[in-house]
Amino acid sequence: MSSKDDAFLEEARLGPRTRVLVECEEIPNIPRLRRRFREYLLTDLAHAVMLTETGILPPHRGARLLEGLLAMYDSGGEGFPYLADSGSFLVQTEHYLARRMGDDIAGRLQTGRSRNDQSAAAERLYVRDLLLDVAKETAHLQQKVLAQAEVHADTLMPGYTHLQHAQPTTFGHHMMRCAAAFDRDLERLRDAWPRVNLSSLGGAAMAGTSWPVDRGRTAELLGHDGIVFNSSDAGGFARDYIEESVAVLSVLMSNLGRLAGDLYVWHSWEFGYVEVADGLAGTSSIMPQKKNPHSLERVKALAGQAAGWFAGVMACQHGIVSTDLDFTFADDFLSRMGDATLQSLKLSAASVETLTVHRERMAEAAGAFWSTTSHLADELVRRYDLPFRAAHHVVGRFVRDSLAAGLTPGEVRAADLAKAGREMADVAIDMDDAGLRDLLDARAFLSSRATAGSVHPTQTRAHRSELAARLEEHGRWHEDIANRTESAIRGLVDRSRELARSRIDL
Repeated sequence: MSSKDDAFLEEARLGPRTRVLVECEEIPNIPRLRRRFREYLLTDLAHAVMLTETGILPPHRGARLLEGLLAMYDSGGEGFPYLADSGSFLVQTEHYLARRMGDDIAGRLQTGRSRNDQSAAAERLYVRDLLLDVAKETAHLQQKVLAQAEVHADTLMPGYTHLQHAQPTTFGHHMMRCAAAFDRDLERLRDAWPRVNLSSLGGAAMAGTSWPVDRGRTAELLGHDGIVFNSSDAGGFARDYIEESVAVLSVLMSNLGRLAGDLYVWHSWEFGYVEVADGLAGTSSIMPQKKNPHSLERVKALAGQAAGWFAGVMACQHGIVSTDLDFTFADDFLSRMGDATLQSLKLSAASVETLTVHRERMAEAAGAFWSTTSHLADELVRRYDLPFRAAHHVVGRFVRDSLAAGLTPGEVRAADLAKAGREMADVAIDMDDAGLRDLLDARAFLSSRATAGSVHPTQTRAHRSELAARLEEHGRWHEDIANRTESAIRGLVDRSRELARSRIDL
């Protein structure tokens, strides 16, 4: 049976489409279809296998249909003749198959199915693979962050609040702050997985189908954990899994941007704390001395864009009443979001792994501007039984007087502290210069920390060990999930080939 000349579903009911609709709706959708070629073909294969196994399609038609779909799958999309006038993958596939095996076979593919559940099924495959890819790259970055934390657990540096010297910390402790966030990102990726990895096939347009399709079988063939039960939900009318996944990516990007932003500031000459590898930097077309940290700047820029991702998807999806076309425009975002997230993770991992940390410069700055005075206030409470607020006032006056006298923390005088004690708290402070300067020493500050999770190097290393163990557990989860889904897909393709070969025996 020969194929019909047109490739449009609308031809019989509506006639030809206008050029402006084709240019503004169909053609812009083709790049997304190219990106989803594999996912659509796997969806089609699973549906065709199920139709054949259940007897909805007789064996000879099922085998012939699978033969055509496998030829498409094996091509990987190479040379696939996308029709510029029709952006729907369904129409593209039916037209391709009809040209090779006739309308009778090509037209059977959509039995018991709609573009709604077909597209939703393909999108779920894409998103689940994206979550796995992002989890893999996040784990890779986490390895690099934890390695730096171990090496620099006692690398003294200033800690900042409001971009002002706050209290001494270590570069390792700062890295563990980032590692804690990335560990939560991995948890969020894992938590989103079971809500993404469900099969939409069988929902049809919205009300299900009169054909006795086996929804559990298509879910099994595609490696899903179950089905989206409600047919309208499955058909694509409630796609909050996209919103959730985008939210997870947005939070991850925010954490990446925060790390890149800190390193970017510390990369400046005024700080001079860190330096990216030469291969991750660029220079100026006119200023030959420049070393611009391009890898960090790229991550910062993408993280800034990611702040609007969730709002953009929500705007497309939150107000749907009687149409599902808005969802297609939300889908358009996903490829760019996935690309940006993976790029940012790879750039961040490379930057952290090859980062040069200037320990001496960090240590020099750590105690340069009174960042240890909170410890001095604590000591006044301990030694003289002052309320902390009173001790805070005493030290505040002491710092003001020392600055007025042009003194640094290494040059302070105990007499000035005693004077501040009399003026602000009516307390006699008997401390000598050497003892006072020891209390203000930045490295001594690290050793004085007693709480779990503090900047004390032993706490940093303990936290690193804890998150390293969690990273191994995340890795086992990823390996198990990836192996199961890959095994399912191999099984689907093998079963498709088996049924396609059976045509020879019919």
